[in-house]
Amino acid sequence: MKQILLRNFLLLDAAVLFLMGTLLVLLPEQVERTFSFTDLPAGVHYIIGLWGCALATLSIGYVTAAKNPVRHIIWVQVGIARGAAESVFGLFCVARHMATFRQAAFGIIVAGLMSLAYLILYPRKPRLLGVSETAGSESRRV
Repeated sequence: MKQILLRNFLLLDAAVLFLMGTLLVLLPEQVERTFSFTDLPAGVHYIIGLWGCALATLSIGYVTAAKNPVRHIIWVQVGIARGAAESVFGLFCVARHMATFRQAAFGIIVAGLMSLAYLILYPRKPRLLGVSETAGSESRRV
């Protein structure tokens, strides 16, 4: 059950990243206006487009990971790290008055929730009941 949820979540994350990436590449000015960023220099559109390329290509890894999350566990770890980093950076920008909370709230909240979901769904190795670790290592020595 947990594996199915993780696969679906990886696909959802991939779809969101691809959509955001595409919007950042094709419609950077509209994205800027949506988040209340105005009067930015034209060169910023280039940086936003590059960011969109990175997000769109990142989605390919998540689609690959959805096929077998245990085999591609690094992508789950990237999802955890990415979400945490985006949330912390958003809070840093708000604290330094580089952005208002209204501008950064969506990214802070969504990225934090994504990271938390990956942590909850993280595949862990099953534990054997009734077998101590010392008993297992002693049997290997014989």
